[in-house]
Amino acid sequence: MPNRIDRSKVTKNTSSRKKRKSKTVLRKIKRKISIVFFLVGLIFLTLATRIFIINHKDGDKYSKQVLDHQQYTSTVIPYKRGQIIDRNGTILAYSEKVYNLILDPKIILSDEIYKEPTLNALIKCFDLKIEDLENVIATKPNSHYEKLLKNLSGDQIAAFKELVADTEHNPNIKGAWFEDSYIRKYPFSSLACDTLGFASPANGGELGLESYYNDNLSGTDGITYGYVDENLDIEKTTKDPINGENLITTIDFSVQSIIEKHIKEFNTTYGSKSTAIVIMNPNNGEILGMASSPAFDLNNPRDLTGQYTADQLAKMSDQEKNDALYSIWNNYCVSSIFEPGSTFKPFTVSAALEQNVVSINDKFLCTGSEKIGTSIIPCWQTSGHGVETLEQAVMNSCNPAMMQIGAKIGVVSFADYQARFGFGQKTGIDLPAEEAGITISADKMSPTDLACSAFGQSFNVNMVQMVSGFSSLINGGNYYAPHIVKRIEKDNGEVVKTVNSTLVKQTITKSTSDTIKKILKSTVDSGTAMKAKVAGYSIAGKTGTAQKRPIADKKYVISFLGFAPAENPKFVIYIVIDEPNVPAAMSGSSAPVLTLTNQVLTDLLPYMNVYKDTDEPTVDASNSPIEHFTGSILPN
Repeated sequence: MPNRIDRSKVTKNTSSRKKRKSKTVLRKIKRKISIVFFLVGLIFLTLATRIFIINHKDGDKYSKQVLDHQQYTSTVIPYKRGQIIDRNGTILAYSEKVYNLILDPKIILSDEIYKEPTLNALIKCFDLKIEDLENVIATKPNSHYEKLLKNLSGDQIAAFKELVADTEHNPNIKGAWFEDSYIRKYPFSSLACDTLGFASPANGGELGLESYYNDNLSGTDGITYGYVDENLDIEKTTKDPINGENLITTIDFSVQSIIEKHIKEFNTTYGSKSTAIVIMNPNNGEILGMASSPAFDLNNPRDLTGQYTADQLAKMSDQEKNDALYSIWNNYCVSSIFEPGSTFKPFTVSAALEQNVVSINDKFLCTGSEKIGTSIIPCWQTSGHGVETLEQAVMNSCNPAMMQIGAKIGVVSFADYQARFGFGQKTGIDLPAEEAGITISADKMSPTDLACSAFGQSFNVNMVQMVSGFSSLINGGNYYAPHIVKRIEKDNGEVVKTVNSTLVKQTITKSTSDTIKKILKSTVDSGTAMKAKVAGYSIAGKTGTAQKRPIADKKYVISFLGFAPAENPKFVIYIVIDEPNVPAAMSGSSAPVLTLTNQVLTDLLPYMNVYKDTDEPTVDASNSPIEHFTGSILPN
C-alpha cells in the first residue's frame, strides 16, 4: 500500500510558519513606528529649541511690535449725526469731524526708547505739560487708552501726524494716536434755538427737533477689528458706520431771521417775560418760523452769563442754575399756556354763525358792561360802544357783545366748538413738551365761565393751538396738523419719508370763513388793530389783551393774530408778549404788540411775495381805538 500522508502534521507545520512570518512583520512595523516617533520627536525638539532661542534672543522685540499695534484690535468708528436743514437748503445744524488725542502708557513703557521722543513730540505739537504727561504714565502704566485732548481739528493734529509719518527721523514716536469723533455745530448760534434744540455726545438730542427726531438723526457706530498675522502685519476688517438721517424742515431761514430780529429789538427797547412769534402757512400746517425769548446759544446752551451777572451766578445753587436753564430752554410757543384774550373772539363768532344763532346783520348793545347773574363784567371801553353790528363788535373788540353771543351759543355747543377748534388737546406738532391747555367742560361751565370764555378768558391755550385753529377759520374751514419737518433723507440724499400735509377735520363752512376774513380785514383797516397795518397791503387780524392772575399784580399777556393777504392768505402771524415791560400808560394796552406787528410785517410781506393792493399813503392811526384791558371779575 502506498504511504499515507499525515494531514494533521501538515496543518500544524503550516500554522507554525504563518506565526513566524507574522512575528517578523510585526517586528518590522514596530521598528518603523519607532523610527517615525523618533523623527517626530526630533522635529519637535528642534522646533522647541528654535522657539527657545528666538524667545531668548528676540522675544522682547516681537512682543513690542505686537504691543505697538494693539490699539488697532478694536476701534469704534463713530457715526455722523444727521443735519437739520431749512426748507431752502440752508444748514441749521450739522456735525463736524474732530479728533481726540489718546495716550497709550503701556506701549510707551514697553521700551525705554519710546518715552522721550513721544513726550517731546506731544509737548511740541500740543499745549501739554511734561509733568502732566509723566503723571498719566506713572499712574496708569497698564492703560492702553487715556484721553489727553478732545475735539481737535484737522489743522491742530497735522503737525504731530507729520512727525509720526517721518519714520526715518522719528522712528520711536509710539503710544499716541487719534480717535475720530464729531461735535454738533449750529452755524447761526441762537437762531431757532427753541425749535432746533441741541444735542450732546452723552445724551443725544436734548431739546426741540434734536430730541423729537433723535432716532432719525442718530446713526450706528462702525468698528474696525484688527489682528497681527505671522509676519506682524495688521490685518483689518471694517464695519462702516451708518450715519444719521437729515431733517428737511418747513422753517424758512429768512422768515426766522426777520422775526428774531424784531423780537430782539422789542426786548432791547422794552423787554418782557417772553416775546414769541409763530408764522404758519394756513393752507398746509407748515411752520415757517417760530421763536421766543429769551434765546440762548445752541453751541454753548448751558452758559448763563448772558442772562445773569457774575454776582448772581455766584449766589445761585446748582438747583437754581438748573431751574434757570430750563426756564431759558422753554419753548414758549408750545410749552407755555395762557389766556388768549380777544384773539379768541373770531372763534366765538364763527361758532355762533355755524350754529345759526347770529347773523351778520344782527345788532348788539354795549353799555360798558354786562351783568351775568350777580356779577358785573366790564368792557374795555367802560363808556360803552352803543349799538353795534356783528362786524363792529369784532372791530371794536367789544366784550359785552361777545358775552351776548356766547349766551346764544350755550355751554354745550360752546364747549363742543372749543374742542372742534383744537383747544384743550395737544395739536401733535413734532416738538417735545407740548402743553394741552385747560378748558372748562360743559358740565362744569357756569354762566360766568361762558361769558368770560366768549371773550377769551377763563381757559388756557398754547400758541400752536391758536395759530392752527385760526388757520382753519380763514382758509375755508380746513384744520391741518401743524408740523415742522417736511422730509427725512439719508445722508446720500435718498428720501426716507415725506411728511405730507394732513387735513385733520373741517371746523367751519367756507361761507363762515369768508365772513370772518371780511370782518378781520375791517378790524385792521378801521378797528382796534389799525396800528398793525402796513400801507398798501391787505392785512387782517385781531388784537388780544388778557389780565394775568393775581389781578392785583396788573400783569398782562398782549397779542395779535392775523394774516395776509386778507383775501387769499399766504401766512398767519401770531405775536404774544407775556408781561411786557412798558410804561404805565401802556399797561394792559395792545399798542406795544401792534407796533411790533407792524414792524415784522413791514419786512415779512415783501419777502413772502405779498404784493401791495394800492399805493395808499401810511394811514394815520394815532387816534384809532386801542383795546385796553380794565379789569376782570375772576378771583385772585
